[in-house]
Amino acid sequence: MHGLLKTLENCSVVEQREDRLYDLGPRIYNLAAYVWNTGLRRLVLPAMQHLADSIGETVFLGRVEQGAVRVIESNSAGSEQMFPHVAVPRGTRMPLLAGTAGRIVLAGWPLERRNAWLQTHPLPRFTDRSITDPEQFLKVVEETVRTGIALDYGEYLNGVNAVAVPIIGSGNSLVAMLCVLGFAIHFDDEAMQRAALQLRAEAESISRSLRRS
Repeated sequence: MHGLLKTLENCSVVEQREDRLYDLGPRIYNLAAYVWNTGLRRLVLPAMQHLADSIGETVFLGRVEQGAVRVIESNSAGSEQMFPHVAVPRGTRMPLLAGTAGRIVLAGWPLERRNAWLQTHPLPRFTDRSITDPEQFLKVVEETVRTGIALDYGEYLNGVNAVAVPIIGSGNSLVAMLCVLGFAIHFDDEAMQRAALQLRAEAESISRSLRRS
C-alpha cells in the first residue's frame, strides 16, 4: 500500500499532509475540471455554432480561472461571410476586467463585495474607451445585473465590439460566459443589440439544462 501511495503522490494524484494522511492532489482536480468542461462543451457547442452562423461573428466560451478568463471553446462564422472576423483561439487568457468579462463576473457578486474589490483593484485602461472610474463601472455592472447582458464598445480592443452573457449553474453560480465579438465597422450597436437577444436566449437555455443535470 505504501508503494502505491508513493506512486500516486509522484503522479500528483494525492498529496501527503503534515499528519501523514493524504489528500487529493492537483491531478485529480485537473481531471475533474476536464470532465466538467467536456460536459459543458457538449451542451454549448451546438448553440455556439448556431450563434456564429446566425450572427455572422466569432463566438467564444470563457471561464474564470485563477483570476483571469480563459477561452475554452471558440467558433467563427462560415467562410461565406464577406468580412473579416476577430480570431479568438482556444486557450487564450484575458484579464478579469477585460471588456465584458469583468461586468459578467462582478454582476454575480453582492454590491458590498463589488465595492470592496474595486477599492483594491484599479480599473485598467486597455483603450481610450475603457471605463476607469469605479462609480461609472459599477453603473454598467448594475445594468448587466438588470438585463443579463454585458456590452463592450471598443473598451478592451480598439475597433472591436463585444456582447457577453453569463451561464448560470446550481446555486446561482457563474459557470462560464458566452461572448460574441466583431469589428465595430460591421458589428455596430444595432447588430450588437440583435446578437444580445439571441445570446441571452441560448445562455438561459444552457443554464436550465445545467441545473437539471
